Amino acid sequence: MVVVVESESKRPVSEADTATAKKARVSEETASPGLDARACFHAGLLDEADTLAPLFASATPFSHCCITPFCDETLLQGVRQEMLERLHFTQKETDIFKYHQSGDLANLDGLPEHEKQQLPSLQKLRDAIYSQEFRDFVSHVTGCGPLSGSRTDMSTNRFKQRDHLLLHDDVIGDRRVSYIIYLPDPAINDGRGWEPRDGGHLELYPRESDESWAPAVNPTRRLPPRWNQIVLFTVLPGQSHHSVEEVAGIDKERLSIQGWFHFPQPGEPGYEVDQMKRLWTSGAESTLSQIEAKRQRESGSIGEDFANYPQPTSDTTSLSDEDRVLLAKYINPDYLSEKIMGQVAEKFADDSHIQLAAFLNAETAAALGASLKQVDRLDAMDGIDIPPHGTGERGRWHAFGPPVIRRYMRLDGPAMANAAEGSAQEGIVSDAESHATELLAALRDDLFASGAYARWLSTITTLALSGCRGMVRRFRSGLDYTLGTPDGAKTTILDTVLCLVDDPDQWADGVVGGYQCYVDGGNEDEASNDGSVYRASEEDGALLTTPAAWNTLSVVMREPGVVKFVKYVSASAPGSRWDVSYEYQVLAGDEGEE
Repeated sequence: MVVVVESESKRPVSEADTATAKKARVSEETASPGLDARACFHAGLLDEADTLAPLFASATPFSHCCITPFCDETLLQGVRQEMLERLHFTQKETDIFKYHQSGDLANLDGLPEHEKQQLPSLQKLRDAIYSQEFRDFVSHVTGCGPLSGSRTDMSTNRFKQRDHLLLHDDVIGDRRVSYIIYLPDPAINDGRGWEPRDGGHLELYPRESDESWAPAVNPTRRLPPRWNQIVLFTVLPGQSHHSVEEVAGIDKERLSIQGWFHFPQPGEPGYEVDQMKRLWTSGAESTLSQIEAKRQRESGSIGEDFANYPQPTSDTTSLSDEDRVLLAKYINPDYLSEKIMGQVAEKFADDSHIQLAAFLNAETAAALGASLKQVDRLDAMDGIDIPPHGTGERGRWHAFGPPVIRRYMRLDGPAMANAAEGSAQEGIVSDAESHATELLAALRDDLFASGAYARWLSTITTLALSGCRGMVRRFRSGLDYTLGTPDGAKTTILDTVLCLVDDPDQWADGVVGGYQCYVDGGNEDEASNDGSVYRASEEDGALLTTPAAWNTLSVVMREPGVVKFVKYVSASAPGSRWDVSYEYQVLAGDEGEE
């Protein structure tokens, strides 16, 4: 037996999951007849607990272990065959994940007998996993105490090309231990196994510091999926942060069974009243509470307080000659004509949002486009391979987190990123990057932050604006995103985002991500522990989605309670999504005057 101290990832439960997933009870009457649990595992595995326990406890960035081989080979081959031939998988996608999932395997006992007989290997493995022998083994290895034998919680996932699961910590309900069993094709890559360029690694994140529960920007451990491997880790608030890297290999599938062991239920050995308090009070607060407090200290999800104007702008304030000179330096002259501004204002009044193509003038757009394309080329963001963490972190560009809420590169942002396992080495800033950086900084400082631009916005939206805040961002393909997280806004916000992507036709249908989506944030008190709130089923619609495009300004009036996110940018995208993203505070009481 080969023992590797590593770990694996778990999915978060969506609203759809919690509405449909039912926890079956596995008793002596429902378990596989004549089950010999020990025979279901690799010979001698259950006798290795004493060896594995200290390795589990000392693993970093949090306690975990990975065991290969784990299962009886014949049994696992039968499980894989049943999964591929007899289970139905449904694609699921929200802001935090995209993958294909089967139904809850805890419900196998509720199937008609003729259907149950088609899944003998799956039922046998499930019953072995939740047997007393294996639960005792897991309890010994992890040191987590007794585990429930009546509450089962497991399903199967297929991660195909572009599928991913972003950072979370699994802290939901009374989960105690997470596990995953890998079943990729043993013959993949001519028998060589899963390769780094295939993606699909489990990524483990440390805390950003001993004083904070927020995860660091970059992972420090990346583990590839391997045939006949099980991974275990305890579910701990603010510690068990992990993600599943996008699967990048064409025709490659990351097939797995995953689930959780739970605290003992009432009536089971080891059950204690208020047993969850020991888990949650070990760090005083939940992950979400810690992240929320940190976010509030940063004054909102975008990072800074609003810079107030000396006087609020108004649509009755006409653009001065000086305003027009400054705006014309950057903006397409068509958008400065009285006729076009009037037409834009009428459209915005009807829809409360508008997209303005060819926003920058031809000279500025051409210079910026050539430089940005060259930077992506130098960073090997070519739509093929996933770039290593740390790519592009040089000069004035820094990765910005925490990744439980967001990760992207920010121009002139704080240098908060940690060194990642296998991270890219900081390189020399190229002439193309210097030129692009100077142009983007000028758009930020001279245009978007200016009073002239605010007065132009008031003209085309008929909204009075009292202040602004914003930044220049780079969403690297294969790495970056934001999640739909409430920002605590109590007043209406005017969002303006200048999006800059190469080959916009490849972004238009949203398959490679990078689009900005607006959804109803619901009740902030119901946000999940991983920090994001958008857990919509496929039937739930977005309020507005704007695809990534070249040189297009999106102007959106966002009411309190509406959250936005930029969908994870796939490694198959033709490059980065670059943007200048600014928020403008709408003067209270002015929202309905358009």
